[in-house]
Parts: sequence; structure tokens; C-alpha cells
Amino acid sequence: MVVLHIINSLKKGGAEGNLYRLCKFQKSKYKKKIKIVILTLIKNGFYEKELKKLGVKIFSLNILEKNNINNFLKNIVNFRKLLKKINPDIIQSWMYHSNFFTIFSPIKFYNRIFWNIRHSELNFEISKKLTIFISYICGFLSWIVPQKIIYCSQKSINFHKNFHFYCNKKTSLVYNGYDHNIYYNSKNLRSKFRIKNRFKNKETVLGYAGRYAKQKNIKSLLSAFSKLIKKDKNIYLCMVGKNINNQNEELLNLVMKFKIRKNVIFLGEQKNLLEFYNGIDLLVLTSHSESFPNVLAESMLCKTPVLSSDAGCAKEIINKSGFILDNNDTFSILKGLKKTLFIMKKKQKWQLIKKNARPQIIKNFSIEKTANRYFENWTL
Repeated sequence: MVVLHIINSLKKGGAEGNLYRLCKFQKSKYKKKIKIVILTLIKNGFYEKELKKLGVKIFSLNILEKNNINNFLKNIVNFRKLLKKINPDIIQSWMYHSNFFTIFSPIKFYNRIFWNIRHSELNFEISKKLTIFISYICGFLSWIVPQKIIYCSQKSINFHKNFHFYCNKKTSLVYNGYDHNIYYNSKNLRSKFRIKNRFKNKETVLGYAGRYAKQKNIKSLLSAFSKLIKKDKNIYLCMVGKNINNQNEELLNLVMKFKIRKNVIFLGEQKNLLEFYNGIDLLVLTSHSESFPNVLAESMLCKTPVLSSDAGCAKEIINKSGFILDNNDTFSILKGLKKTLFIMKKKQKWQLIKKNARPQIIKNFSIEKTANRYFENWTL
């Protein structure tokens, strides 16, 4: 079986990470029975080197950011040529722009096309206008082009079906999957992280993992944190992700405005978050919009509890092994933090939450389950 995945890029992100885990599992399980090819719209990316080690062939259309009509037409021609050359049995696209590109496939490939949608919603406050426009086009054409549309959360299904007119009959829900051998609990890694960042045992370390973006609601998180540490200066917030650094003037100004510079640590973008998840005491996610928040599952596999907004399928991920915010404003985040830190002091109850977090993910969100669900969609 030849499977062609089409994705915007292989940069470090949720969809890209899930594609990598899927390819790794399938190559390990099926070996020479499956040939995996990836076509990216944008050249290079974080996962490219690792995917090539697995024996995955990677092509790129190398689309430029400023793309005029002539270049666009050339890209379509190149895309069709590559498709005929690869002649895949399955074409699995991963995001709006990649889904859109499959529309230009030769008609004979239409019965091999499967779309993947990774957003829970789109709106003009946090989404690009072009992305919204492309999603509407895909919505109208979803009744003709793909065999199935794979979503990673029920909220995503509801939004796209009701507001962007996607074909409901082709809907399939497939949660993200994780390898529990990659994310695990480690006292040594916890100690290493805290020594490196000069945290004492008595100090509480909150963690944020995600890029700097409006949808992540970082301003409200920092505002709530500034109120939290007025009564306890032994609480710190460690932040990792793209543009989470001192060069980000907007972020730095927020920290200075709330007078929390001494208690907020920027760690920038990390290749591996295993040490980070083990080193912190609680992961906090305050996003307005997510589909499947990977950081929640990864943190829980490390037995680090999470406090999250009700974004995407956060409730399904966490279940009873963590905490969900009532709302997503400063007051609610502060209330959630206070409540969680209070429970943290009850050692027996806190240890039970930590103990139950990892089995919750292993049981319900394994990469094996995810891989099997993709095969079911492709072959049934």
C-alpha cells in the first residue's frame, strides 16, 4: 500500500507531531507492506530528518509565502505531475491548505482522498482571513471530493458541519495518539530541570507550553498569575514555545506591566519537552481555541497534572485526572489556579491525581488506537 500524506509543512506543531507518530508506528508495524510518502507545501521542517530516517520519502512544492497567480498555477501543475508519478493508493491531507490542494487532483484520484481537519473553530479574531475563506471553499466541495473527513475532536465536527457546511455523512472522529515510551515520569529529569533553572524544592513551578499567539490567551494567564503571587512569591511560571523569549517585545512588555518579571521564566522553543513536563508541578493551558491539545496528553503521561480551559476535547483527555476552568478570563484562571494549588497541598489526593493521569492517556489515546482508526477509514 502506498500512502501519500499532504501537509503544509513539517515544522514543530500538533498536526505535524501526530503525522510523525503515525508514520513511525505504521513503518514499525507493517515494515515493507506500506510505503509512506509525504508531500509538503512549504520546504523543510522540524520532523523532516527523523521521518527520512524511518524511510519516508519527502517531496515539497516549495510554495513561497508571497505566491502570485503564475506561481500558483505552476504549483498545481507540479502537484498533478507528482501525484501521477507516486500513484498512491491513499491520499491523506492534513490541514485546510493541504485539503484545498487535493481539489486539483486528477479526477481518477478522488476516490482515494481523505481530509484531516485539525482546528476546533475559525473566527476573524484569531484566524487568518485566507484560512477562513479556504475552509468555506473546502466545506462546499467536501460533498464531492474526499471519501471521508477525519476530525480530532467533536467540537471540530460540530463547528465545521454547522458553520462551514462540511458534509456530515463523511465525518469520522479519530483522536490523536501517543507513545507512552516517549513521555514518562522521571525523578532524575525533574531534579535536572529544577537544578538547571535554580528552583528550590519548596517552590511551586507552573508550566505553559505553546507558541505565542492570540488564541493561546497568554495575557489572561499572566494577569491571573500576577494576582496569584501577591500572596505567595514562591510560585513561578515557566513558559516554553515559539517566540516565548526575551526578544518578543510584546510578551516582555506584558510581564513588565504585570510586575512579574522575577517569577516568569522564558525558555523559548524546545526540541524535547520531556524534562520540562517532569520539572514542573502543574501544566496550565488557557487557549481560547484548540482541537486536540497535545500538551495535555504529553504532560499527563509524565504524571504531571493539568489545568485547562474547555478547549477542543480537553475534557475528554483529562476526564477525572486533572482540572478544567469554569471560564477562560482572568478571574476564572485565578480561581482555577487557587483551587488546584489548594488540592496540591493535600498530598494524598494530589498523588492520586498524578498516579491516574498516565493510565488515562495510555488506555484512551495510544498511537496504536489512532493508527488502527486511520486504517479503518482508509480501507472500509
